[in-house]
Parts: sequence; structure tokens; C-alpha cells
Amino acid sequence: MGTMRENQMRMKHGSVRRPASDVKGHWRDIVAEVNAVGEVIVTNYDRPEVVVLSIERYAKLKNDAVARDPLNALREEFDRELAALRNADAPRKLRRAFGSTPAAIAKAANAAGRRPR
Repeated sequence: MGTMRENQMRMKHGSVRRPASDVKGHWRDIVAEVNAVGEVIVTNYDRPEVVVLSIERYAKLKNDAVARDPLNALREEFDRELAALRNADAPRKLRRAFGSTPAAIAKAANAAGRRPR
């Protein structure tokens, strides 16, 4: 369905390139190429402008991005760290910690560092 140049681009980049002028007049062909290959790069003056993706490819990319979202990992870590503050005795422990001397804090930190994990 493509020209020799498009076929070479497909082999080189794993996707099809089509000029923007083809979008309006050959939309069905572009959709067929997208469904066959997974993506079509639309160019303007031979420069990539946009990528048309199959819905399956789009959904996979979106799901992968959500799964690897560093903010989700940070939120989970933050929630784990703050879980200790939700315990019933957390206010008492915090008052005791904030009322401690630097020497007492150092002693507790050293003791915690020696405990097996």
C-alpha cells in the first residue's frame, strides 16, 4: 500500500510515514495502515508532526505510563511512612520523641540501627 520510500521507512523505523496531505484524502488507508502496523507518522514537509496510533497501542502505552508513574510510587511510599502515625499510640510517641534530648535521640537511633530487620 505504500511507496518504496514508505516501505523503506517502515523497515527502518518500524512505522509508516505519510505526508499530512494524505490525511484528509486517504484517511481510510491510514487507518488500515495503523491497524496493520500499529502506528503511522504523519509528516509535514518530511518532518514528523503527529503519530496516529491504534486504540490497542494507545491503551497499552497509557497503561504502561500509569504503571510506571513515579508519583504513584512516591505516594505509596509516603502512605507507608505515614501509616505509623495512624496508630492509636502515635501521639504519645511523638510527644515523647519531640521532648527527648539530643543524646536520647542518638541513643534510640543507634539502638534501632543495631536491630535485625
